[in-house]
Amino acid sequence: MKRIDLDEEEMPESVLVELSHDEAAYLALLLGRQNSNDMNGVMPGGSRLGSAIYEGLSGGLFNRFYEDGVDGAAAAMRARP
Repeated sequence: MKRIDLDEEEMPESVLVELSHDEAAYLALLLGRQNSNDMNGVMPGGSRLGSAIYEGLSGGLFNRFYEDGVDGAAAAMRARP
């Protein structure tokens, strides 16, 4: 955890988290395998939030560095000794 920003009522408003490559790949793989009903079952609006996180990781990160996006990142992790 890098930073927690609080709102006027001293409640968490935003959280800045640092993830390793493997942690980010795991999160993207996990979210990519969930359906919208599962995500909404966790919390109202979960599908929207999960999709935004997945799109950020897959489109903004892994697709830039791996030909097969998130699946390419996972394959690279599995290929390591």
